[in-house]
Amino acid sequence: MRAEAQITKDLQGARIQLGRMEKIIQSELGGLSAGVEPLLAEVRAGVAALFPEPGGTRLAPKEHEARHEKLLQSLDELEDVVEALQLAARSGRSKAGAARGGR
Repeated sequence: MRAEAQITKDLQGARIQLGRMEKIIQSELGGLSAGVEPLLAEVRAGVAALFPEPGGTRLAPKEHEARHEKLLQSLDELEDVVEALQLAARSGRSKAGAARGGR
């Protein structure tokens, strides 16, 4: 019973964190967040595979390890892309503010 409760807690924690991350990305990037959607889809798939719904199929240890590694790579790539898009968004806002101020 405890193992099942821990699995449910892990599942909820991973999905909650993913949801928070997606909200932050949307808030930070606005319309530019479409640029990270393919990577977010990979992350969602990785979380779903590593933390299946109750009653879902759990991965074999080797496959779990491989999917975990792929998820980490996707998260690293997502971080790089988000940072680049944040710079672009900030740069765009700076230029827009300068243009308004320069009138």
